[in-house]
Amino acid sequence: MKCITVQETAALLREAEEILIVTHIRPDGDAAGSGCALCLGLRALGKTAYLAANPPSMRRYDGLMTPYFAPADFAPGFIAAVDTASAGQFPPGWEPLAGRTDLAIDHHGTNSGYAKRTLLDDHAAAAGELVFLVLRELGVPLTADIAEALYTALATDTNGFRTAGTTGRTLAIAAELHDAGFDVFGLTRRLFETKSTARLKLESYLFGSMRFPLPGVCVMALPFDAITACGASEDDMDKLSVITMTPEGTRAGLLLRQLRAGDWKISLRTDGSVHAGHVLRAVGGGGHPDAGGAVLAGDPADMEAAILASLTKETQNPTI
Repeated sequence: MKCITVQETAALLREAEEILIVTHIRPDGDAAGSGCALCLGLRALGKTAYLAANPPSMRRYDGLMTPYFAPADFAPGFIAAVDTASAGQFPPGWEPLAGRTDLAIDHHGTNSGYAKRTLLDDHAAAAGELVFLVLRELGVPLTADIAEALYTALATDTNGFRTAGTTGRTLAIAAELHDAGFDVFGLTRRLFETKSTARLKLESYLFGSMRFPLPGVCVMALPFDAITACGASEDDMDKLSVITMTPEGTRAGLLLRQLRAGDWKISLRTDGSVHAGHVLRAVGGGGHPDAGGAVLAGDPADMEAAILASLTKETQNPTI
């Protein structure tokens, strides 16, 4: 992997033309916000920049993504990926671009190095932190639209600035974004304080499935037929894994969610005392110290057993 600095990243983007920005499959707030902000910032410099179409995005993030989707005939001269740790996370239809990616901006320590150059900082709480630093280096004015996109990235990936990965730099950037003129209260309410009926039904189901196979380890499972019964959309499941850490004394929370195709989306949250990304690396996933993910096929009981074994090995303590 060829890692570069914020200054080198800015220099690379100054020379780039006809830019396509790729976000990972099923984009979350960090992917959507980072991608949108980078696109707007590059356009402010007079460049042609688009986002790679990436449905299904979540309703709450549609405004950050769909207005900037590339037309079908767009021929990119430069490909940048944000918040995307591996080529396997490229959205459907865009997989062939992975081998041509000129730049990746990422905060996953498990980044596979697929891009020609990578701006990587796994101490950043969100990819949005790095995009902020790059845009500042480029001299892009901090408009309300860019600030709202970046605030969305930071706030969602830190669960409202509450995760162990939140740093002083994260909060300092958030403060600068806060003062840029967008409706912070309205955005915060939309992101964290309102839930659909379907979301509440999902949470009720999950709490009913709650188990503690090891002391300090909470496991919840959500089969696809339960999702259907709740009438839930992808948007209703945003950051659903956060609730696995709700029970008092929980140090690691595991959510197994079945996708429409039958595979299982694995989400592991921790209190930071064990590296979630390293735990899931044993089953082909990855992530951050306090949050990791994977998509697996097979028997969910076998997946759970493998993840718990990796968790135990990672902590070097069979009772975590």
